[in-house]
Amino acid sequence: MRIVKPSRYYLWILPIALLALAGLVWNRPKPVSADRDFDKDDVQGRYISAETFYDESTVHAFPAAINSGIVGPAENVASAEVLLADGEGNVCGEVDGFYPGIDAPGSNTGPQYYHGTYKVAHESGRIEITTCSDATTVTGICQDSSPCPPSAEGNSTRLQVGYIQGRDGNKMVTVSQFEAGYPDSTGFVVHTRNWSKASQEGDHH
Repeated sequence: MRIVKPSRYYLWILPIALLALAGLVWNRPKPVSADRDFDKDDVQGRYISAETFYDESTVHAFPAAINSGIVGPAENVASAEVLLADGEGNVCGEVDGFYPGIDAPGSNTGPQYYHGTYKVAHESGRIEITTCSDATTVTGICQDSSPCPPSAEGNSTRLQVGYIQGRDGNKMVTVSQFEAGYPDSTGFVVHTRNWSKASQEGDHH
């Protein structure tokens, strides 16, 4: 009976094929594991944002001489903001905004100070930030840490929802709704706000 021995070619190609197969198995996409969950401490530090948006609660009122006082479109607003997060669920900050109005150069609505809290969904990185205006006696950023009352009590509130880009917390995107504190208020929506961390180290307050 004749015994067929593998040629040197097959002995050479076999290890290469096995290595290629091992590489394919090793590089397969791996499921997201629990060690990649998000948490409050992923959002820590000083964040800045500058955006434009429409204020749906404030509109241009055309002069009566032009159209008998018919209400015009919503105001387009420019806003710059800084937000400080402590990594434990608390935030505070300062915001400036320009309303162009009908006559140049428009009006600056800031600086306005605010404070509040935030929470993070572990699996998705969804962040929810609830803030309210600081007391009228406050003269600087992050000086008020009192609990935010419900909007119905007359204190302006803002709800922001969005997502953290990564565990480093360097970027996050939110959309916001403001409420003026009255049941019949329509509020206004910031269509998109892109937050960038201004420093790698947390700024505590």
